[in-house]
Amino acid sequence: MFGTMLLSVVMQGYLGHLEVKAPLAQPFDAVIVPGCPTLADGALTRCLQRRAVWAAMLWERGQAHHFITSGAAVHNPFVEAEALAAAMTSLGVPAERIYLEPHALHTEENIFNSLRIAKKKDWSRLGVASDRGQALGACRMLKHWHPQCGAFSMETEAVDHRRAELAELLSSVRVRPVSDFQPLPLREKERALQARRSQRPPSFVLYPLMLLRHSLGQPPWEPFCPAETSLITWAQRVGHERLL
Repeated sequence: MFGTMLLSVVMQGYLGHLEVKAPLAQPFDAVIVPGCPTLADGALTRCLQRRAVWAAMLWERGQAHHFITSGAAVHNPFVEAEALAAAMTSLGVPAERIYLEPHALHTEENIFNSLRIAKKKDWSRLGVASDRGQALGACRMLKHWHPQCGAFSMETEAVDHRRAELAELLSSVRVRPVSDFQPLPLREKERALQARRSQRPPSFVLYPLMLLRHSLGQPPWEPFCPAETSLITWAQRVGHERLL
């Protein structure tokens, strides 16, 4: 339903100006890579493989100084941000250039939580790398809370060609499962109680509402987020695991 909403907006040409197309004179401070679920055994899905490959291609082209991989253990016990970071590192992105945002359950949280990391690092030039619909839609969300965003829409043909070449490598990537995984409905209920807020509306209600509030000049929706924003790179995360 989110994809349908975004597609209708994109078809009107509403978000095309956010897209990064020309070669860049200067890299972005950071590019946010939203996550998606792993397979049941922790292996990378096609979605994760494609986003990791696309991020690695942006790194090779010198289009970003840093990346923020975002996504919690949403639908299974594997943290999406960590799966992306592990895959990107296997493809040549330095682990110390990848920051983890492991709390987001939905796209607006991917963006809002990642922005909190960027602000702590004093990064202002931000982008989103994903398939075209999500990259554009997520960039539009980012502009609710930040004055700038560049959408790095996936070059699907080039990405799929590279992914096929690296199939054996990508199929070997795994991350550790979390021990305290909870189903999404339970997590959403518990965090609403802790924050003393109503539960998050379904995406098909929330996303049009966010656009409407913005168009009317009302304060933007405030996504659910952790009380504290941690700054941890994939290099630090892997180093910590080795000490355990």
